[in-house]
Amino acid sequence: MTDQSKIIERLKEEKTFYLISHMLPDGDSIGSLLAMGEGLLKIGKNISLFTPGHIPRKYNFLTGTETVSHEVLIVDPDITTIVLDSSDLDRLGIFKEAVLNSKQIINIDHHVTNQRFGTLNLVDSSAAATGELVYSLLNELPVIITESIAESLYVAISTDTGSFKYTNTTPNTHRVVANLLEFGLNPGTLSQKMFDEKPLSFYILLKEALSSLEMYERRRVAVMTLSKDIRERSGATTDDLEGIVNYARNIEGVEMGILFYVEGNREVKVGFRSKRLDVSVLAGNLNGGGHTRAAGCRLDGDLETIKEKVIGESLKLLKELPA
Repeated sequence: MTDQSKIIERLKEEKTFYLISHMLPDGDSIGSLLAMGEGLLKIGKNISLFTPGHIPRKYNFLTGTETVSHEVLIVDPDITTIVLDSSDLDRLGIFKEAVLNSKQIINIDHHVTNQRFGTLNLVDSSAAATGELVYSLLNELPVIITESIAESLYVAISTDTGSFKYTNTTPNTHRVVANLLEFGLNPGTLSQKMFDEKPLSFYILLKEALSSLEMYERRRVAVMTLSKDIRERSGATTDDLEGIVNYARNIEGVEMGILFYVEGNREVKVGFRSKRLDVSVLAGNLNGGGHTRAAGCRLDGDLETIKEKVIGESLKLLKELPA
């Protein structure tokens, strides 16, 4: 029996579940969390939803966001926890210990760097998003898909495929999304909310990021740097950091874009985006993780020392590409 079949059995047998997604939640983590939660409610389960960090405001239109808790997860050794879209337990932040003390852990994810930490693991790196895996599970339970479930899954899949532009988009991705669109979703409206509308503070922050632009290795690597102080002076929130690194990657001739964000005196968040390189390998070597073309890590230390190390490792990876 496959783990997916075993997971279906557990979902049918158990009555109560904790559902949790990762820190710094993105569209896939939030959409998968909400869709799975509503689906289990539809078949009579008791559920509690968690994420270690606030939900970015652009996803607040999704049904159920107000039910997600960000601070308290009571340790209960009799409850099964479903972890969604998290490559490792460290990404669960303050909830890690409570999850480890669960009756069992069901790990549902699509990251190639997933550490298979669950009692049961549904990990498929060929899936464009965790939302694809959730869709499959809900259909097997079976759950009658509602418009709100379809909307959450659409957000999950479209955000992790960059509105279906990234190379992780597959024929199955389009088949799943075609089925979701049957529930009356408006792709234009959803795309506007997810990708196009941004507050003025984002553009002020982007201006600061672009002013820090550095180019390496015959302009094949583009690097930008921001600090917490610069972000706060711009009036931006941490949500506004999302997508900024893409501007470095999207420069003509650039193979990899890197954003260094200095959160504190000794803490630096690093984001990687690429056109052809597998940056999940790079992030993994730096104790991070992510996708083939989008990954990241957190490092402690002096910014200049970290930049030198990360850029050095990036240039090594770049040598794997033909000139």
